[in-house]
Amino acid sequence: MAKKLTSGILLVEGGAQDVHLRYLTGFSAPDPVVAVVRGSRISLMVSLLEFGRAQQTARVSRVVTPQLLGLTGPAAGSLAAWAKALIRDEGLRQVRVAASFPVGIADTLRRAHIGVDVATGPLLPQRRRKREDEVAAIAQTQRAAVKAMKLAMRIIKEADVDARGYLRQSRHRLTAERVRSAIEQCLLTADCSATETIVAGHTQGADPHERGHGPLPAGYPIVIDIFPRHKATGYWGDITRTVIPGTPLPEVRRMWRAVAAAQRAALRTLRAGISVKRVHTTAQSVLRAHGFETTVKNGWGEGFIHSTGHGVGLEIHEVPSLNLSANRLRSGDVVTVEPGLYYKAYGGVRIEDTVCVTPAGFQWLARCPYR
Repeated sequence: MAKKLTSGILLVEGGAQDVHLRYLTGFSAPDPVVAVVRGSRISLMVSLLEFGRAQQTARVSRVVTPQLLGLTGPAAGSLAAWAKALIRDEGLRQVRVAASFPVGIADTLRRAHIGVDVATGPLLPQRRRKREDEVAAIAQTQRAAVKAMKLAMRIIKEADVDARGYLRQSRHRLTAERVRSAIEQCLLTADCSATETIVAGHTQGADPHERGHGPLPAGYPIVIDIFPRHKATGYWGDITRTVIPGTPLPEVRRMWRAVAAAQRAALRTLRAGISVKRVHTTAQSVLRAHGFETTVKNGWGEGFIHSTGHGVGLEIHEVPSLNLSANRLRSGDVVTVEPGLYYKAYGGVRIEDTVCVTPAGFQWLARCPYR
């Protein structure tokens, strides 16, 4: 007789953070749900409101409600009580949870003499290698991001420059807010949402995560970073372009050419088995060869101040990171490649694409003009 399992994986997820649940079951709910994974068996507990939909759409062994497991009164609305009941119903004595698992629920389980093992790494390491259907889903979102990027680039290209050096659209100055609104409306038509779209002009772009605001100037870089999530699949896309309307300053032109060269060089290094450090140092070397050094003064970094990229999937930032670690790329990794330069006097320049690593190189998920 096979030895009975005494431990499993516990998930308490819902809404935008349901990455593990969606990966394992294909099910997503606006409210929290509880799931227990024992080998290939998955038990899912949902509210009465979600019971019918979960039975129809979730790829699980069974779906239960608190009432089916005898929970009544306040316990029927307590996620800690849900988790304890489902774990005991599965005959488990210990569960493994993600590092972000709610502390209060973990404490309740431990008081009930249920062991809680907090994962120090990814809870589901198999999520790193993307299946064909996952790559297709990311590519679908990436195509939506490219469509929105082309629209933003066209709006900026068609703008006039007024006497004070600002972009003007019709009778009004063109602002970061107007471009961002156009981007997000375009994404909505592709069933995608984006909440932190970046349109940062001139010195605002020197902060890589500044969203941008106000009138957009000519002659200086405008960083446009679009990272939407598809509402139906939950998978993200990520793309950045830096456009320079009007006549760029010579130093800004040098920055753009250096970043473009660094991205091309980093992309050429991609293949399964290569170290992420090799990708990152390649981008660094190209930028240094173009005369751009990275410095930190009074806590403010200038130059190439971030990693060369990150994984993309059901989360916008996943493993692997393209940094100085000893990790190696694997076939099926979906990563961004996004070197950048940032200087307070001129702003920022970043160029980013999302690609899938293959044994011999990489696969484009969607192409977009650079200029």
